[in-house]
Amino acid sequence: MKAKALGVIAGALIAATPLVSFAAGLPAPFEGSSTLQADGLVKSIDQVKHSVTVLDAQGGEASFDITDPANLAQIRQGGKVHIRMVRKALVSVTRGADGHGAGAQSAQPNTVHNVTAEVQTIDHASGIMALKSPNGAVFHIQGREPAKVAGVTPGMQVMVAFAQQVDVAVAPAQ
Repeated sequence: MKAKALGVIAGALIAATPLVSFAAGLPAPFEGSSTLQADGLVKSIDQVKHSVTVLDAQGGEASFDITDPANLAQIRQGGKVHIRMVRKALVSVTRGADGHGAGAQSAQPNTVHNVTAEVQTIDHASGIMALKSPNGAVFHIQGREPAKVAGVTPGMQVMVAFAQQVDVAVAPAQ
């Protein structure tokens, strides 16, 4: 019941957000996704929990709960793997490139974290944007519908609300 109520509240907030953006003359919020891909060496596998622990080229270690276990049976300890993580996000333009805008927007419920960023570049054909966070890290978001990012331009400030769920797939490296 609590999860359903949160979903209803989140839906209402998401539905109201375009009104704030349009009132400020900014593009409406849009859905997108961030994809991270990496190769590594399998340290351990838990077939029951569908998880794998991987070492990267620098010796860093990370464990992943695999949401797409189709290839898990092909993975062996000590083998090379390719990890692909996709996280959905809601992107809201908070300030135009000219400095005008709606101001800070509240965090979206049911998200792990929110990131404010500045649009560095955008490919309107593919909907892929390069965004720079306040700490200088550059990351990419691809709009689910490229037509919805048509009004986004470099210099605009955005709030990216990342979803809690991360889709993780693993496959033997080629």
